Amino acid sequence: RIQLAKFLSEEVFTIMTFVSPNDCFKKPDLITCNLMVFVPRKEKNEIKHLMNMKKKFRKTPLVFLLNDDFPDINLTEIKENGFPNVYKAPNKEKVREIMLGLLAEEGLPPRTEVPHPVPISKEVQKALSERPA
Repeated sequence: RIQLAKFLSEEVFTIMTFVSPNDCFKKPDLITCNLMVFVPRKEKNEIKHLMNMKKKFRKTPLVFLLNDDFPDINLTEIKENGFPNVYKAPNKEKVREIMLGLLAEEGLPPRTEVPHPVPISKEVQKALSERPA
């Protein structure tokens, strides 16, 4: 989960990881979940936990990241249980592609240059620029 969060957070989105899908929605007034990436694990009942989610949260787009332990998933069954926006991705790159397609349809905004947290005086800037390479 952590590697996936780091990979996706290279974009301009806030990424949070949770152990349980229901944890994404425990504080809906504080955290708004716009997309959920679900990494199913072998011999766990995590898919069944999805069915315990409140119906109003089931409209949140859900991406399943497939892996060696879980090479495929039946999206039809999940859609029949009230999840209209489900996708599956074989790798992190496909997750990023789906994420950008859903959350940034017009493309990403330009990255803004963040100023250095400690202002550097003009004298120091000049001295740094005059140093031999």
